Amino acid sequence: MPDIVYFISSDKMGNQDPELGKRLMAGFFRKLFEAEQKPSKVLLVESGVKLLLPEFDAFGVLRELEAEGVEFLACVTCLEYYGITEKIGLGQVSNMPTIIQVMHEADKVISF
Repeated sequence: MPDIVYFISSDKMGNQDPELGKRLMAGFFRKLFEAEQKPSKVLLVESGVKLLLPEFDAFGVLRELEAEGVEFLACVTCLEYYGITEKIGLGQVSNMPTIIQVMHEADKVISF
């Protein structure tokens, strides 16, 4: 199977209704957990890093994905900007050089 990486830059899916966007993002991860093929890594930047907070609706699903081997890498600059570096409940703190390397090494990067 190809090495697929997700690059997520928001805690919402879409850019219209914020509450709907949060529901869609939670639903996306729930369905991803059920999917046969999963990404090797999920790269989180901008407000996407907020998905690693325990209050995210699908946090338990992210934890299960991580247990199955999906790596969550969060941009340290973004975590520091939002003041949540110590509050994330899973994943790894990463940096831009590592994020770039992961994207270059992947067979496919899906961004949303």
